[in-house]
Amino acid sequence: MLKKLKSILRTLGLYKLPAIETMDQLIDFIDQKASFVSQVTLYTYVKARAGTQYPKMFTNEDFLTSLRIARWHIYAASVCDLALFAVAQLHRAGRISEAESVALCTTIIDRIFLKIDQQDIDKKLFIDISNRGSKRANFVDWNAIADGPGAFQSSSDAMFRWAPIADSLKNEDEEIIRNSIHLRWIGVRRDLKETINLAMMID
Repeated sequence: MLKKLKSILRTLGLYKLPAIETMDQLIDFIDQKASFVSQVTLYTYVKARAGTQYPKMFTNEDFLTSLRIARWHIYAASVCDLALFAVAQLHRAGRISEAESVALCTTIIDRIFLKIDQQDIDKKLFIDISNRGSKRANFVDWNAIADGPGAFQSSSDAMFRWAPIADSLKNEDEEIIRNSIHLRWIGVRRDLKETINLAMMID
């Protein structure tokens, strides 16, 4: 109810999201939004595909294990995507060079991953996701990903690969799956652009 009220007030121009003024605030934003987008998209798709069997699936331990594994993979990819997008805003504003953008993106990803204590997937695999995000930063076109959905391919790929639904069904749903997560990123992209202080201190 509170979330809906805030949305209405924002539409009327009577409520503004708090500004992102520090690196710690930016890291918290990326962590929280990556968690929200990954979980809501995953659970919504699984629920829609399972239909009336959805409650029953949550009594199946194998399914729950697969769901937890999927959740972490999609969340981790989402962190990397949103970190790239956030750093692209600072790069486009002329605050940081390409080399500094790569370093900052790597720092953000590392700080988020290092504080996570998860037991559902092999820690080496989890770190590998972090490393892939950092490596991607070395080759990305920062200006190209600063506006549109180009930064968010990894989370789309992870959603499609890891959602615990039979491959034959996922193949039928690929466009739906990818569109669903891209649509959820639209609001996050808007919120970040509206709230990030491009003159923020970068430590």
